[in-house]
Amino acid sequence: MFDLRYHLASLAAVFIALAVGILLGVAISGKLSAADNRFAHDRIDQLSEELQQANSRADIIGKRNEAAEELLELSYPTLMEDRLQGKNIGVLFVGPVDGSVRSWIDRTLSDAGAGSPVRLIAVDTPVDANELDSALKADQTLAAYAESGDDFGDLGTALGAELVDGGGTPTWSALSSMLVEERSGASTPPLDGVVVVRSWVPPEDPTAEQEAEAKPTETLLDGLLAGLQQADVPVVGVETTAEPASAIDLYRTQGISSVDDVETLSGRVALALLLGGGTPGHYGVKPSASDGVAPTVQPVPAPSG
Repeated sequence: MFDLRYHLASLAAVFIALAVGILLGVAISGKLSAADNRFAHDRIDQLSEELQQANSRADIIGKRNEAAEELLELSYPTLMEDRLQGKNIGVLFVGPVDGSVRSWIDRTLSDAGAGSPVRLIAVDTPVDANELDSALKADQTLAAYAESGDDFGDLGTALGAELVDGGGTPTWSALSSMLVEERSGASTPPLDGVVVVRSWVPPEDPTAEQEAEAKPTETLLDGLLAGLQQADVPVVGVETTAEPASAIDLYRTQGISSVDDVETLSGRVALALLLGGGTPGHYGVKPSASDGVAPTVQPVPAPSG
C-alpha cells in the first residue's frame, strides 16, 4: 500500500517534469523566434530587390513607350502623306453625330490627302417602326420594304449600297424626314470607302418592351452594314478608347474592319491604311484589337509621270 512519502515523491516528480518542459519550451521558442525573424528579414530583402527590379523594368518600358510615341509623331506626316489622295470617303453615323469622333475622322482624311468627307449621313435613332412602315407603304417604289413589319434589314441593305453608289441617293432622300438626322456633302459621286460610327447604343439587358422598340433600329443597322459590305469598298467602324459601349463585336460579326482608338495617332494611321486598302482586321489598343495596332504599312504609289 502506497504511503504519504510515495505521493509526495510522485507530486515532486510531476512538478519537476513540468518545470523542465516549460524551460525547454521557452528555449525552443526563443530559437524558433530568432529563426523566424531571420527568415522574415531575408524575405523582406528579397521582395525589396524584386520591387527594385520591377521598377527598373517599368522605367525601361515607359521610356520605350515614350520613344515609340515620339517616333510616331515624327513619322506621322510621312506615313499619312497622300495616303488617301483622290479618294472619296463617306461617313455614316448610326445615331447622332459625335462631334469629337467626327473631328478625329476629319483630321484623318485631311492628313491623308482625302479632304473633307464627300458624303455624311447621320441616321435618326431609334427608328419609329410604325412611321417608317407607313412611309414605305405610301411610296410605290419602296412598298416592298414594308412587308417585313419591324424588320428593316432589306431596306438597310439597299440604303447601305446606295450610300456608296451615290447617284443622287434617291432612297435616302425619299425617307429623309423619317431616317436622317443630319446630312452633308454631295449625293452623286460614288465612294471609295466608308467610315461607320455607331453612336446609338441599344439598351443593355432590355425588357421585352425595350427589345421590341430597339429591334427596328438594330435590323436597319445590320442591313446598312451588309449593304456597305456588298458595295466592295473598304468599310471601317471606329470608336475612341473611352467609348463606354463598344461596337467592335458588332463590326466583327458583320465582317467589317474596326479601329478602337481613333483619337490617337496610331488609330488615325490605322484608319487611313484600312481606307486605302490595307489588310482588313480589328486594330487598336483594346483587348478586342485582335490584329494589332495597325495594318502593315505599304508604300504610297508614286503618281504616274
